[in-house]
Amino acid sequence: MLRSVPAKGVYKSDRDNILEDFYLPALSVATSYDRAVGFFSGSTLSYAAQALSAFVANGGTMRLIVGAFADARDIEAVRRGEESRALCERLGEEFLASIDEAGGELFEERFRTLAWLVAERRLDIRVALRPRGMYHDKIGIITDATGDAFVFAGSANESAQALLPTHNYESIDVFPTWRPELEEYFAEHIDSFARLWENRSRGTAVMDVPTALSERLLEVAARTEAPPDPAREAAIARRLAAQEDVEEELRPSGPRLPTSIGGSPFSIRQHQRDALNAWREKGGFNGILDLATGAGKTITACYAIVQMAGGIPGLTVVIAVPYQNLADQWCDILELFGIDPLRCYVSKADWAERLDRTIHEIEMAARPFAAIVVVNRTLKSPEFQAAIARVPGDRLLWIGDECHHHASESFRGFLPEQARYRIGLSATPEHYLDAERNARLAAYYGETVFTYTLAQAIDDGVLTPYDYFPHIVELTADEADEFVDLSNDIARAFAREASAGSKPSLGLTALLMKRARVIASAANKIPALAGALDGARPHPHTLFYCGDGTVEGDADDGDGQFSGRQIEVVSRQLDCLGWRISRFTSREPRRERDEILANFRIGLIDAMVAIKCLDEGIDVPACGTAYILASSRDPRQFIQRRGRILRRSPGKDHATIHDFVTVLPAGHDDGEGHARKLIQSELRRVAEFNALARNASHAYDTLRPVLTAYDLEHIL
Repeated sequence: MLRSVPAKGVYKSDRDNILEDFYLPALSVATSYDRAVGFFSGSTLSYAAQALSAFVANGGTMRLIVGAFADARDIEAVRRGEESRALCERLGEEFLASIDEAGGELFEERFRTLAWLVAERRLDIRVALRPRGMYHDKIGIITDATGDAFVFAGSANESAQALLPTHNYESIDVFPTWRPELEEYFAEHIDSFARLWENRSRGTAVMDVPTALSERLLEVAARTEAPPDPAREAAIARRLAAQEDVEEELRPSGPRLPTSIGGSPFSIRQHQRDALNAWREKGGFNGILDLATGAGKTITACYAIVQMAGGIPGLTVVIAVPYQNLADQWCDILELFGIDPLRCYVSKADWAERLDRTIHEIEMAARPFAAIVVVNRTLKSPEFQAAIARVPGDRLLWIGDECHHHASESFRGFLPEQARYRIGLSATPEHYLDAERNARLAAYYGETVFTYTLAQAIDDGVLTPYDYFPHIVELTADEADEFVDLSNDIARAFAREASAGSKPSLGLTALLMKRARVIASAANKIPALAGALDGARPHPHTLFYCGDGTVEGDADDGDGQFSGRQIEVVSRQLDCLGWRISRFTSREPRRERDEILANFRIGLIDAMVAIKCLDEGIDVPACGTAYILASSRDPRQFIQRRGRILRRSPGKDHATIHDFVTVLPAGHDDGEGHARKLIQSELRRVAEFNALARNASHAYDTLRPVLTAYDLEHIL
C-alpha cells in the first residue's frame, strides 16, 4: 500500500531519480491514477505515461487529461455540447503529428503501455481546451485499494527534447492524503482535477479524445504481444540516461536558449523583446529597463546575454546584485541558459583565485565567454575591483539588478567605467525624494529606455489581478502624543537645516526613523490583524510584513503576548491561532532562509513573517495573500512588495492584499495639522494599491470617514 512507500515531500530530477524512487513504487501498489498534464506533445504523453508499466498489473483504471489550444468560439461550442467535427479532425492531426515526431525507444515503450490500457478499457483520455496563453494544471492523484492517495503537483520540461531522463527536468511536490495537516494543499488539487474532468473548470472546455488518436492507440495495442514490463521501462531509461551523460560531455558548452522553463516551452514575451530593442536602439546598448516586479527582468537579461555571446568573442558578463539569495536565483536561471557562472560571494577563498584565472583567460583571448555573479558587498572588495578592471571594455557587459542601489554615493568609483554594454534592471529605478541619486544612476547606466508598468503586466496576464483591503488603525493616546512631539521636533530641525542646504543631519535622520517606528509598530495593529484574520483557518502561501520596532501592550491587561518586537508579537498571535509560520529576517542564516522558502513553496508552513528581507528580488510566486502591517513612505518598498505578491503561480488566479493604514485618534488635537499630513502620507500608498485593484470601491467605503474628516475624498 502507499503508506509503505517512503515518499519525500519534494522531488527534483537533477538530484532524484523520480521514475525509480517515486513513480514506479507508488504506481506498483495503486488501483487508480488521475493525471492532468500540459499541452499535448510527444513529451507530455511520455511524461504522463512514465511508470504505467508498473500500474498495469493491478487492474486499476486511469483518467488522463491533456491540453490543447482552441479559439473562444470552439471552446464555447464544446461547452454547449456541440463538438465540431473540424476541431476534432484538426486536433487529431496535430496529436498524430506530435506522436510521429517524438519517436525514440523510451517513448515507444510508454506509448505501448498507454495503448494496452486503452485496449483493456482501463484508460480514459479527455482533452482540455483553453485559449492560447492560459496555464494548464499539472496534477497527479495516485490512489490505492484503501483509499489512501499521493497527490502531487509540479512542473516538468515538456519540450520536444524532454523524452530522455537527463533532459526531462521535473519538480514535484507530494502530499499524502493520510496526513490531515496537509489537507489545505492536496484538497484543492483533487477538486481541481474533478472540476476539469467534469467540464466545470472556468475558462476551459473538455471534450473526448479525437478519434484519430484512439484509433492509433488501438492499432499499436493490436501489435503489442506482451504486457508492459516495468523492469524493461526502467532499464531503457537507465541506458538512455547513461548515453546522454556521455553525449552531454561532448556537447558544445556556452550560452544557449532553453527549450522550456518551468514546464512550458520557452519564448521571450513581447514586452521583453521590446525592452531589449529599446536598449539597443535608444540607448546604444546602455540604459535602464524599468520592468514591473515579476515581469521577467532576469529572463530578459539572460536572453540578451545569449544573443550577444554569439556575436562578441570573449564576452564577459558581470551581474551585480544586492543579496546572496538573489545571486543564487540568478545562478539558477543562468544555468537554464547553458551558463555556469562564477559565484563571487560568500567566502573569498571560493572565488578569488578562479576569478583571477578567468580574467587572465579573457585577456589572452583564450576563453570564448565568461559570466560572473557578484553581490554588492563583494563588488567593492579590492580583489574584485583589481580583477574586473582588467576586462577589456569592448567585451564587458555589466548588468546591475536592483540597480537603484548603485545610485548610492558609496558606489562611486566601484562600477567599471570601461564597460561598453550596460543594463540596469529595476522596477523602481528612481528615488522619490533624492534627485542627486537619480542623476548618479543615469550618469552610469544611462536613461530609462523602456518602461513596462504593473497595469500593463496585469492586462497582459504576466501578473495576477488582486483585491485590496485597507484597515484603519488608530494610534493610542500615548503614541499620538509621541508622534506629534516628534513631528514638531522634525519641523524645527528641518527649519534649522534648510538654510544650510545640506543633507539631513544624523540627528534629523534619527528623529525621522523614530517617528516612522511609532507608525509602523502601532499597538492597535495587533488587534486589527486579529480582526482581519477573523478566526479563519490558516491559509497557505501567506506573507506578513512587520516593522522592526517594538509593540507596547497595555500593562493593565496583563496580556504579555502583546508586548515585544512587532514580528515576535505577530508570530505569537499567529501561533495561537494555529498557523504554521517561519520568520524570514536578516537574523536567520542563509541556509535556513533557503529552507524556509522551500517549505513555504510546498506548503509545509502556512506563512512567512518578514521585515525587509523579501522586499527585493527574492521570488515567492506561490504567495497569494499578504498582510502589510508596516510600510515605509518610500514608494519603492510598497511597489516591490506588491509586485512580489502578484507573480504568477500554478493554481493562483488572483492575490489579496491587506494594508494597515495608521491615523491619529479621532478628536486628537495636534494644532499643527500633523493628523492631516499623516493620513495624506498613508493615502499615497493606498491610492497606488487601490488604483489597479479589482475591488477599488471597497477602499473608498472603508476610508470614507477619514477622507471626509480631512477633506481628502479626491485622493481616492
